[in-house]
Amino acid sequence: MLIEVPQHFRHPGELFGAAASLRPAQVPDGVVEVDLRPCSFVRPPAVLWCVVYPLLAVQAGKNAVLLVPEGRGVAAYLKALGLFEVLNSGGVEVDDRGVRAGGTAKVILPLTRFETESDAEDLANMALDGLGTAGVGASNLYPVISEVFAELANNAVQHSESPIGAYGFVQFFEFEQGERFVCGVADGGIGIRASLERNPALRQKARYDWSAIELAVRERVSGTGDKTRGIGLYGVSEDMRVPGRQLIIHSGIGSLRLSEDVQSEARRTAMFPGTLAYASLPT
Repeated sequence: MLIEVPQHFRHPGELFGAAASLRPAQVPDGVVEVDLRPCSFVRPPAVLWCVVYPLLAVQAGKNAVLLVPEGRGVAAYLKALGLFEVLNSGGVEVDDRGVRAGGTAKVILPLTRFETESDAEDLANMALDGLGTAGVGASNLYPVISEVFAELANNAVQHSESPIGAYGFVQFFEFEQGERFVCGVADGGIGIRASLERNPALRQKARYDWSAIELAVRERVSGTGDKTRGIGLYGVSEDMRVPGRQLIIHSGIGSLRLSEDVQSEARRTAMFPGTLAYASLPT
């Protein structure tokens, strides 16, 4: 199956066709090709899909191939972020035609696999050290980035049950409005709805992926049923209600976008096979 993506690939919600409805294990034939050749840019949330989907295809016994963007600037950015290396090491075929990492990418922490809470803590510390070494942006935001990344990473470890582990990154990214700190975490696990459904009290409230995400960002909501849990993601969502900040969560066929002036904007969207969380802050 050939999966075509938009020329301006911003996030997985923009996917269309079979890729928007099938999980990798459901692909009818034995080959999954992700075609990035026409892409003129690929934004960080979309990169996380490019990690998870092919790796899950390999885990399901498919042959997975990533067709690299023909634009060398886009390919150089993806290489600098570590996408090609991660996919190659996971058994995905990637021919980067010898493109060199570079361009405008300012990567603090490249795409990195983690599985345990200890791994997540180590990556958060690496990100904090990297931000300090870079000496770019507002230094008072460094702990915020590190703490937000650490919480998103811990959620992936504790709740996802992902067969491929989880992947995270931290970088500066140049948007039309200027440069921003961005960080993201994604896994190929059971998703937020299935996680919350473990708590019998939430099963009727979390009947859809989008309603489950809305629940997950509320205080003391957890699939464990433990009233001392459910603080972390709520805290992250509150941190994002500062001018200029944004949080996107995408799980299954639901997504939620939070910012200063948006209370909650949960909706049905194209499928993400697991959970993606992405935070963006002005420098």
